[in-house]
Amino acid sequence: MTRVRAALEAARAATSIKQFKHWYPQYGGIFNEIRRINCTDEYNNYLTGEKNQSNINWLAGGDGYTVLTQPLIDCILQHTSEYLKMSMTSAQVMLGIMPTIVALLGPSRDEIAMLANVGRRPLLALALAFASPSAYFSRAFEYSDPAEILSQAENRHKQWRPAQPMTQLLVSAGEYIVAAAACVNVINNTRQIDQWAITSLWSDSDFLPSFWLCLGALLHIFSCVFIPCAASSYAGRIDVFRETKTFLVAAWWESSLTILHLVFGTLIFSGMLFIGSKDAVSIVGRYIAGAAICRVILMYELAGLRESLGMRGLGIKPLFY
Repeated sequence: MTRVRAALEAARAATSIKQFKHWYPQYGGIFNEIRRINCTDEYNNYLTGEKNQSNINWLAGGDGYTVLTQPLIDCILQHTSEYLKMSMTSAQVMLGIMPTIVALLGPSRDEIAMLANVGRRPLLALALAFASPSAYFSRAFEYSDPAEILSQAENRHKQWRPAQPMTQLLVSAGEYIVAAAACVNVINNTRQIDQWAITSLWSDSDFLPSFWLCLGALLHIFSCVFIPCAASSYAGRIDVFRETKTFLVAAWWESSLTILHLVFGTLIFSGMLFIGSKDAVSIVGRYIAGAAICRVILMYELAGLRESLGMRGLGIKPLFY
C-alpha cells in the first residue's frame, strides 16, 4: 500500500497542473467562466494530477498523453460558441505559419556560427539564437561555405563603424542590451504560451513551446561547434579547416534537423487551443520582432567583419591537408 501511495505521489509530482488557471485576454474571461460554472468536476479531477488509464476516452481522441486534460478540454469546447471556435481556428492558422515566418526573417545557423567563431561574440550569438529560435533553412544536405558569408562585394555600401574606443564600447553594450531584451521577450512569450494555452499535440504537457525554443538554440550551438573556421587575426584573413567526413555528416544532419525543427514547431503551434485571433497577432508579432532585431544586429556585425577581414574571396588558408 505504501508503494502504491508513493507511486501516486511521484506521478502527481511529475504532472504539471499549472494550465487552465491563466488565459489570453481576448476570450480568457469566457473560458474561465465556463470552467468555473460548467466544468467543475473535470477541473477538480485535473487538479489531482493523477493519470488514471481507465479514464481515457479513446472514442473522443484521448490517449496516455492527454488523459488528464482531454475531459476538461472537451467540456470547455462543448460550452464554447461556434464563433469563438472559428476565431481560435484562424489563430491556429496564424500560429502554424509563425515558425516559417520567423525562419525566413531570422539568421541562418552559419551566420550565427560566423558571429561566434570569427567575430568572437559567443554570448551575443547565444542571445540571438534564443531570440530567433527558427533558423533560416536551406535545402537538405546543403551548407554554406564559411568564406562566402564574409565575402566583400565590390559595390557593397561601406559599413559605418565608430572610430573612438568609447563609442565602440557604447555600440557594443547597446547591442548586448537590445539582444538581451529580444531574448527575454521571446522567452517570456514562450512561457506564456506554455501556461496560458493548451497544445493538442500533447495536451497534458506544458513545456512543448519551451522545448521547441531550446531545440532551436541547440541547433545554433551545434553549428558554432562544427563550422570549420576560426579567426586567426583581424589582419585580413581567416583560417578554414579542411572538410572531414565527420563534418560532412554533421552538416547533413544539421540541415535535416533544422527542417524537422520547423515541422515540429508547426505541429505545436497549429494545434494551440484557447487563443483568439487578436491574441495570436500579439504572439506572432513578438516572435517576429525578436527575429527582426536579431537580423539587424547580425547584419551589422557581419558587415563589420567583412571590412575588418577585408575578404574578397581570397586569403583563405586551409589548416589541414
